[in-house]
Amino acid sequence: MSVSDIQLKLINKAKEYLQKKTSENVNVHNSARCYFMAWDKTPGYAILKLWQEGYKTIFKSYKIFFKDIISISSFYNYYLINKSESNKRYNKIIVTWGLKNCFQPDGSYQDKYFKINSKDTNEALWFLIYDEADLPEKIDDNILIFTKSKNTSKFNLMYLFKGILKKIILSKFSIKKFFHKTSSHTEFSDIVWNKLKDFVKKDIDTIIMPYEGQPFQNKIFYKIKKINSKIKTIGYVHTFPCSLPTHYIARDGSPEKLIVSGDDQHYCFEKYLNWTSKELKILPSTRYSKVADSMSGYIYLPMNLPSADIIIKSLQNLLTSDKKKAVANLIARNHPSTKDSKKHIEIIKKINNLLSSHKNSSKGESHKNKFSIFIGSTSAPIEALERDVEVIHICDDPVFQCYSSTLWPSIKVKKIDEYTYEYKLLKKGSLIKLGDSSKIFQEGYLN
Repeated sequence: MSVSDIQLKLINKAKEYLQKKTSENVNVHNSARCYFMAWDKTPGYAILKLWQEGYKTIFKSYKIFFKDIISISSFYNYYLINKSESNKRYNKIIVTWGLKNCFQPDGSYQDKYFKINSKDTNEALWFLIYDEADLPEKIDDNILIFTKSKNTSKFNLMYLFKGILKKIILSKFSIKKFFHKTSSHTEFSDIVWNKLKDFVKKDIDTIIMPYEGQPFQNKIFYKIKKINSKIKTIGYVHTFPCSLPTHYIARDGSPEKLIVSGDDQHYCFEKYLNWTSKELKILPSTRYSKVADSMSGYIYLPMNLPSADIIIKSLQNLLTSDKKKAVANLIARNHPSTKDSKKHIEIIKKINNLLSSHKNSSKGESHKNKFSIFIGSTSAPIEALERDVEVIHICDDPVFQCYSSTLWPSIKVKKIDEYTYEYKLLKKGSLIKLGDSSKIFQEGYLN
């Protein structure tokens, strides 16, 4: 079977699974076993792997399940900052990720996803999910910060024990329901909702968030509709299209309106992921603008590195191809989140040594076209294509990482070898419509 055939098979298996679990009254909105994210080792990822490769991955899958349950012990001591504003009336809630460097000196928050300042939305309550150690010095009145105390130990086994006991009771001793309720993702979703629910007043007419299909996001939408079915629930797909978008399959808890930023996303979500055309809305991206730094001339490393042997072997193959001149002159670029990772630093050294050994043979020659190589699980190749960069993608797990023209018809895919693929964009703007106005959010996203 081709990569695209296997991807479609996994998508269909996931849809059937969600339908079955919904009929069994399982919490599909916030169960980690229904969160089919294809690039991180979550329970949903483990299930996808079992479907793809069979029982040879059973031990790896159980290891993922076990680690996920144990990690519940770290989900304690969360609290809200600035909650004195609970009595003030707002008509909108914006749930987003909080970063210290996005706070302005006046206490306002400049959101990087919606490109809007909290001061420009006085009628909205901002709920920031904040994971940094240092807190901002000043916080506006319409901002809530949801964070965890940093003055506690990382794990609390008593919290884990009490949590498991509670889940056993809530599951009415059903093993299947217990495992759907017992997960770090489900635990986090319960905590977030318990902190947010007191602010969901009768005046609220809209809730919007950058949407990734995460269990806590679905839990918020699911619960808000139970409180008041007239509240508009809006999700915004802020990332570039991903290779295997199983985590975006519509289910109980999905937003009633989903904003996407390209024709290909609309096509994929409607044809394969159970969304209706009425539920989807195409608008230019607020996160990504037309003006950006050049993405040409690099070998981009991902946060989760594939096998070093696969990376070096694939680069060696490219250095013996007609891409030799372009590849030899590239610069290895680390992921911003892994600057201190020994594993990343070591592979960068190996890549540089390999490239250096081929630079002499191409000395004095130039490659006029824009060109970059991307490695592993990443949506960055899509951004590069939309910014007129030639793209090669090295995938150690092609089914979970490689793009296919079946799901994304604006991409022409050429297989170079077992792990290496070349992409070309057939129609610019089809994958994502890059934004150029800060007014997009107010004029389009909230309507």
